[in-house]
Amino acid sequence: MLYIMEYIVSSFNNNPKFNAIEKTLHILSIFSMDNPSMSLVEICAKTQFNQSTTYRILQTLIQYGYIIRTSDKNYCIGTQPVYLSAVYEHEHHLTQIRPIVDSIRDECNETSSFQIEENNSRICIYRAHSKDRIRHHIEQGARLELNRGAAGRIILAYGQRKNDHSGFFYEIRKKGFYISINEHNASLFAIAIPVITKNQQFVGALTVSGPIDRWSEKKGEILLKLLYNNREQIEIV
Repeated sequence: MLYIMEYIVSSFNNNPKFNAIEKTLHILSIFSMDNPSMSLVEICAKTQFNQSTTYRILQTLIQYGYIIRTSDKNYCIGTQPVYLSAVYEHEHHLTQIRPIVDSIRDECNETSSFQIEENNSRICIYRAHSKDRIRHHIEQGARLELNRGAAGRIILAYGQRKNDHSGFFYEIRKKGFYISINEHNASLFAIAIPVITKNQQFVGALTVSGPIDRWSEKKGEILLKLLYNNREQIEIV
């Protein structure tokens, strides 16, 4: 893995195909929940770009609102990505899903999320964490494996494998939900159902997840009913 990362970084610096735009996107991509704020030296170390190039790109990003410079002279994400997120939500008619996710969490006190497919991954668009100290923690915007978990199975069944007329994903569509227990993470359970527009277009997976020690068949029935009831409130054309 270290060799692969070194190769990618080296490619950004040495391959003439990687222009200023791609270097700019690379700088934005290194900010995360674990690294929300970094100095110029830290950014250079992570990207392996020289300081003059990095500084110039950061100044342009500041000008357009993608980056801000903090009082301690570090750099962090600015407000422009928040605006673009709102544009994305509006364009894809997703604004009404956020309060649904919150409502599900409030009713069952387990982590609720809405996930979509993008570039053979599943992306957590919204999440509402359980208020319990012991919970399933998933970051909003996280990019996860597609062929894992309840949400991933639903996304595949109604997406890439929607034309299967038999087999695993066909059976998921027949049931209309998927329950993941002791699969990729033995400490968690998850239940997911599809969100489908009035025009019968699949949008994404609505999910509830939590620690396995809070799971029971009875709770599964309650959570599944909760998901269905809340999904009925979503009206996407």
